[in-house]
Amino acid sequence: MSWIEEYAAQRCAESKEFAEVYAQECEKMDLAMALVGLRDELGLTQKQLAHLAGKPQSTIARIENGTTSPTVGLLTEIATSVGRTLEVRFSSGEAGRASLRTAERATTLSSMDNFLAPAKREAVAQPA
Repeated sequence: MSWIEEYAAQRCAESKEFAEVYAQECEKMDLAMALVGLRDELGLTQKQLAHLAGKPQSTIARIENGTTSPTVGLLTEIATSVGRTLEVRFSSGEAGRASLRTAERATTLSSMDNFLAPAKREAVAQPA
């Protein structure tokens, strides 16, 4: 587990509000990574996928950058437009979320961890 994940777990344990917001943001990130993965797998740009789905390119961009929470209906339309089906799973807690975590998300967290590690070391070395 990266230090970012450890920090998030600690904050979730300390604050119910933080835990709720963090869970929502994780869901958005998982959706974003799944959509980016689908597009990459199909070799499509956002504009091409949007055209196939009959949606504006901005809709695809907002899903991929996590600024919207798409409906099941919208995700189904996108999946159907490229000959796929939408799968929904119900899981319990972090164990379920971890089992669904994509390699891309783990890579993203690792990259963030590596990027932020020097700042963290500096903050620890210099008391406030």
